[in-house]
This record gives sequence, structure tokens and C-alpha cells, in this order.
Amino acid sequence: MKVIGIIFRTIISTVSFVFLIWFILPAVIMRVINPGNLLGVFICLCLIFRFTFKSAYIRLKERLYSKRITNIIFRVILSCWAIFGVYAVVLSALMCYSMLPYPPETSNPTVIVLGAQVKPWGPSAVLWQRIDAAQKYLDSKKNVNAILSGGQGKDEPVSEARSMRDNLKEGDDRLYLEDKSTNTRENIRFSKKIIEQNDLDPSAAIITDSYHQFRARMIANKEGFSTAKGIYSINTENTAQGLILYPTFFVREWIAIPSEVLINK
Repeated sequence: MKVIGIIFRTIISTVSFVFLIWFILPAVIMRVINPGNLLGVFICLCLIFRFTFKSAYIRLKERLYSKRITNIIFRVILSCWAIFGVYAVVLSALMCYSMLPYPPETSNPTVIVLGAQVKPWGPSAVLWQRIDAAQKYLDSKKNVNAILSGGQGKDEPVSEARSMRDNLKEGDDRLYLEDKSTNTRENIRFSKKIIEQNDLDPSAAIITDSYHQFRARMIANKEGFSTAKGIYSINTENTAQGLILYPTFFVREWIAIPSEVLINK
């Protein structure tokens, strides 16, 4: 049992160190700092302290258990960690499940490409991934129309929709620009209006990063898209930069999804 314990602690410590670096890299390389990597760094540091510095953790635990008030506080903290662990596992499983429903070959859904940041020099790494995914799907399905969705932020030279249009090798007859939205909810809401106004196929295939599909599909259901007619997922393929950002944005969804449920009812 002692050997198993050592092996288990070694695995947890190693994985925690790897993810700690992975969460820090976006801040160092791309200056991306958001709730995702902040929470990720915090979780990794807690796991490293718990499993790598076991003796220090045990001493702290014994000291806290020695007094009634700190004993109660420590037990509450441990309970919160357990609840959070279950929450993270269940939500991650749902997020992974939402990545799966790819459009059937026989369908011609209206593609909704969700926007992402435009840099002064062009599409960001995340936006390029969505452009590439859209290009591949449109090349394979010649009867499909696409809505390019995303407005222009204060720090963006053009709208996200226009940036996508400028970098897609497609004729204007298949592409519709939605350049007023400022978030995912508006991306989908305004895109639905375009579908209705232009009598496009009511089924939707959402192109976005895989970790984003669960929240996007949740919003699509709220905005009136029918699962019976079809809400499909087309995931991006990660570039090197996309892989660096992936854990940060995956964990950020743990925060964004409850906000979507509680705030945007």
C-alpha cells in the first residue's frame, strides 16, 4: 500500500507540475491572463502542496485540527474541494460529450462560425483555427451556407466577421456576415435572425473550439434552435498556439457556463 501511495502521489505531482507550466505559458508567451489560467494555476499549486510536500501538508493539517474553529474551517474547505472536484469532472464530461455530434453526410446545415479576437495584424490564433475549420467544411459541402459572426471590439481593426470573410476562399453567395455581436449569445441570436430572414436551412452546425461547444449548444437551445432539426458541432483543429491556450480556455468554461445558466436565463 505504501508503494501504491508513493506511485499515486508521484503521478499527481507530475501531472500538476505539467499543467502548472501549461497554464503559465499563455501568460508568458501571449500575455493571455484570464480566470481560466488563474484558477488553473491555483488548483495546480494546491495539488502540488498536497501531494508533493506531504509532510508539510500533514503538519498544517494537524495544527488546524488542534483548534475547534480552524478544525471547522479546514473541514469546510475540504468539503468545498470535494464538491468542486465532482463539479469539474461532471461538467468536463458534458463538455466532451458536446464535441461529438458532427453533421451527418446527408445534411446541409447552416454553418455558424463564432468569432474570436482580431489582432492589428490579422486573425488571432483562435480565430484562424475557426477560419480553417470553416474552409474545410465548406470545401466538402458545396450546398452549405455559412454565417460569419462577430462584431468589432475597441481594440480590433475590423469586425471579426469581416476578418473571417477576408480570409476565406469562398464566393459571397454562400457567406453571410453578422458583424454586430459582442458575445457568444449575440453570435447565435443574431445568426438565427439571418437564417430566418434569408430562409436558410434551420439546422445549425456551430464552428468553434471543442471546449466551447457545450456552452454554444446550450445558448442555441435557449435561442430557439431545435435539437430535432439539428444542432451540430464542428470542432477546430488546434495549432501549436491553440494547444498552448487549450487548458486555460477549457477551465475558463467552468466559470462561464454557470454564469450562462444563472445570469442569462
